[in-house]
Amino acid sequence: MPDKKNLQPPGNPAKQGWDSAESNKILMERIRVLQHQEYSLQASITKTTGPNYRKLLEEKDEEIEELKNKLEHYKEAYEALKAKNDKRNSNGDTYSLFPSNQSRKHKMAKTIKQLTREKKREAFQYFALCSFYVVLILLTVHVIPLGFLFALRQLK
Repeated sequence: MPDKKNLQPPGNPAKQGWDSAESNKILMERIRVLQHQEYSLQASITKTTGPNYRKLLEEKDEEIEELKNKLEHYKEAYEALKAKNDKRNSNGDTYSLFPSNQSRKHKMAKTIKQLTREKKREAFQYFALCSFYVVLILLTVHVIPLGFLFALRQLK
């Protein structure tokens, strides 16, 4: 399961920072792998189960689509925050280098910067949580019915 350590490249995170493109690439690759596993399991299970399984698959697909929509929403929010932060940092303000000379406006900008970092952290945690839910849904939909069917076959 991808987490913060898996999504960041090795090395000092303070020097490298979080790369949203790389993290998105890893998440999409993981989703493709999970979908491939889903299709192979679906082919083997569909032969032995009936319409109930198809209904579960439709529900799972709806939930995955909802999670993808939320992921897209958070990507857009992250990009907007990043653009806003870049615009604020591009004005070449030298007051931020000397804390004793900072005005109230500059102190507020520093607070906003900290809040932006916290929101970015929350967005990252949401990305990791989405992937965890996708894996959990796949386990619930595929592995548990397989175990149940295997147990029924053993009873015969």
